[in-house]
Order: sequence, then structure tokens, then C-alpha cells
Amino acid sequence: MDKKDQALYEAIRLEAPDISKKWFEAREKTDGSVYAKNAGSTIQKELKEQHLFTIYTIASGFLPDQAVFKQNLQEWTEIVVNSRLEWDTPIYEVIAAINKTRNLIWDFITEYSLADPEIDKRDILHWSTMYHSVLDTMISEFSTRYYYLTRSRLQGQEQLIEEIDAPIIPISKRIAVLPLIGAMDEKRAKSLLESIPVKCTEKQVSYLVMDFSGMKVIDTFVANQLFSLTQSLQLLGIQSVVSGMRPETAQTAIQLGLDFGMIQTFHGLPQALKHLGVGK
Repeated sequence: MDKKDQALYEAIRLEAPDISKKWFEAREKTDGSVYAKNAGSTIQKELKEQHLFTIYTIASGFLPDQAVFKQNLQEWTEIVVNSRLEWDTPIYEVIAAINKTRNLIWDFITEYSLADPEIDKRDILHWSTMYHSVLDTMISEFSTRYYYLTRSRLQGQEQLIEEIDAPIIPISKRIAVLPLIGAMDEKRAKSLLESIPVKCTEKQVSYLVMDFSGMKVIDTFVANQLFSLTQSLQLLGIQSVVSGMRPETAQTAIQLGLDFGMIQTFHGLPQALKHLGVGK
């Protein structure tokens, strides 16, 4: 059986350019897909190289020594996942493209088997089992790697958005400013409550000026969350200073019964910083 498996591997590799050609000719014109016939020339060139390697990787699954297939699979997964992420390709398009390749290669295996009288039904059943196992493994490896890389990138983007959305700006060794800009919703308020105490502790902040001058009107929930933030900071030994609070925001706090009496408040950021000794 090993000799027949080896021979099939070599036959598929030899036929790979023709199989790949059929795959490319079967494509249709579709806007926005890297697999479309009208995709850009740079993508087409890279796609042709990758498709040949896809066929070689599949063929290596028939080798008696599976070490070659495992090595090819690892390399193929990295190449295809990274390029599809770069091209922003939906995972369902990738799997559909792999399945088209699956059908073309199996068509070749069928013709190859019928042309050789020494190949019997047991050989075909054996190859069918191996073949579908190889393809299922490739799809599984791709999907898993694609998922984890996509998740990692999303987490990185969320962290970047969080840093931009709630930046702690050091003014001096112990003083920092938290500029609150734009609309404030429940999700953002909760994020501030969770992240700001951690950031202040990491930066060894003793005084945090929370500047409200760039913030639009906030609702009762958000006001309550921001008041809770000042209490959390106080428990950590960090003194909150509020600047630029608008009249409507102050009214919301009063209606909620939030006591800002223990927190120093200032008309604007310059006054708050001057009070803390910045610039003296």
C-alpha cells in the first residue's frame, strides 16, 4: 500500500498545475472577493502560489511519512491565515474555496484510479478515508488559527480604543488628568470604573483631575458610575479633583443625591492644575 500511496502523491504533485488552472478558470467575477476572477493582479499572483502549495500540502497527506504533511500543514496554515486576515476575507469564502479544490483533486484521483487496473476498490476506499481526513484536518487547523488570531486582533483593538477613550495623562510626578470627551454611555462608564483605578495605581498617581469640560450631557446611571469612580480612587488613596463640570451635569448629580462635598471642584482645568501647584 505504501508504494501506491507514494505513487498517488507523486501523481497529484505532477498534475498540480493543471488542477490549479481548472480551479482558477472556474472562478466568477464578483466584487470584493479575493477569489473572484476580477481580483487585483497582486492578489492573483499570490493566490496562485498559495493554491499550488495547497495542492502540494493535500498530496503530502498520502505519504507514508506523515512528518512531511505535518510540516506542510503548519506552514500552509500560517501563510493562508495571515494573508486572508490581511485581505479581510470571510472564513466561509476560504472554506468554500478549499472545498472546490477538494472536489477537483478527488476528480483527478478518480480518473487516476480508473486508468490503472492494479488499483482496486480497497485502494480507493483507503484513499477516500485518508483524503477526507486530510481535508478535514486542514479546514480545522485553518479555522482554529483564524479564530484565535482574529480574537487576538480584536482584543488589541479594544485595548487601543480603551487607551484612546480614557487616557491618563501625567502632568507631573504625582498628578494626572483624565479628559472626559464626547458622549458617555453605560458601557463607557463601566469601563472607566474598571480601568481607571488600575491605571492610576500603575502610574502611581496621587491626584487625578477628572475634566468634564469636553463631555456632553450624561444620564443618572453614568453620573452614579462616575461618583463611584471617585469613591474607588479614594479607597486607593488617590484624591479626585473635578473640573469643567457643566450645570446640567451638576444638576443630575444633585437630583441623585450624590455628595461631591468631599471632592474639590473647579470651573476649568487651568484652575484645578494651578490649585495643585502645577506651573508654579
